[in-house]
Amino acid sequence: MTATTAPPTGPALTPAQRSALLRPVSFPHPLTILWVMIFVALIVWAIIGVEINPQKLQRFWPNIFRFVGSLWPPDNSFWLELIEPILATIQMAFLGTLLSMVLSFPFALLAARNTSPHMSVYQTSRMVLNIIRAVPSLVWAIIFVAAMGFGPFAGVLALGVGQVGVLGKLYSEAIEAINSRPVEAVRATGAGVLQVFSFAVIPQALPLMLSYTLLDFESNIRSATILGIVGAGGIGFELQAAFSQFKFHQVLTILIEIVLLVTVVDQLSAYVRRRLI
Repeated sequence: MTATTAPPTGPALTPAQRSALLRPVSFPHPLTILWVMIFVALIVWAIIGVEINPQKLQRFWPNIFRFVGSLWPPDNSFWLELIEPILATIQMAFLGTLLSMVLSFPFALLAARNTSPHMSVYQTSRMVLNIIRAVPSLVWAIIFVAAMGFGPFAGVLALGVGQVGVLGKLYSEAIEAINSRPVEAVRATGAGVLQVFSFAVIPQALPLMLSYTLLDFESNIRSATILGIVGAGGIGFELQAAFSQFKFHQVLTILIEIVLLVTVVDQLSAYVRRRLI
């Protein structure tokens, strides 16, 4: 009579593993399924609304390759002629940023919950910033060019006024994010409103506000190239002129210089932001 041996078994399950095996399978919450269905429906609705067509994509690639081929090579005799328009673009972006910074700061104090004097002032300031932000800088440029004529000055005003909505909102959020204890400590000494702003609010919010200002300057460099297309001067005006005259080799030269300009400004801005924050 031969003895039978039990088949080898693996290591015993721990109580946590046993409870995990016995745990019932959980299904997504009905509300989660509903949100997923709504999201998918929005995607389908958007695809139908913008008329996405595979046939248009098939025509796109040959046309875009043909257009890019017409740009090459860049016009090497045109490089130095763009120095003045590029400098005008930088000047326009710099002054526009400075103007929007000056205009945004009072709005930020009124649009921040912890510095606004009253809730009605807070709501009104937020509404004004939303209205300004709703109008693109390109539309502001068209308005100022129509009112003042062609030139970079109209672009400065368009950038300065158009970015108040964005910069004012960012400044107000930076002010709302400060620590309230230093503010209360300064108030406890009997300091006035101006002293509280100067010694408790501004020192805390200033690094973040400066970072937002540098980001705004980067954005204005790119926007200034677009504003020139509607007559606000700068490198964008040269780009529009080259396109209208079908000088595509000059177009490539201008695009290369715009990319180089934006890259240099982006790197310098990133370096300064790292030093501030």
